[in-house]
Amino acid sequence: MRGYQLVSGASGVFRAEEARLHRGRTDTEHPGYSGAAYAVLEEGAGGQAEWEVEAAAPASATLALRYANGGTADRPMDIAVNGTRVVAARSFRPTGGWGSWATVSVPITLRTGANTVRVTAATAAGGPHLDRIAIS
Repeated sequence: MRGYQLVSGASGVFRAEEARLHRGRTDTEHPGYSGAAYAVLEEGAGGQAEWEVEAAAPASATLALRYANGGTADRPMDIAVNGTRVVAARSFRPTGGWGSWATVSVPITLRTGANTVRVTAATAAGGPHLDRIAIS
């Protein structure tokens, strides 16, 4: 995993293949992802994707997660920054197919230096497929 530097006013894009995955894997079966692969969180609660983000200064930011949910049910996930859950069971609604991508956004706070952004599947169905996160 590579570290990233965010500067004031800049945005950072962090691809799924750059994430540290727990109970997950990368895949390329479904079209429309933006990097070399997307992340698949295995069935069951607890699958995670985690990125390390470097911030030049403390900042309020927006975290945008690009995902696909080809199932018929919501696949909620917890979102945490630096070990603190900022959103519990955030909805990741069906997108109409595993190759149909949507984005959800949440506000976050970054501290100076290294920050860990983690998403964790919150239900037995697992999480949606993750293409990337963007911080702006």
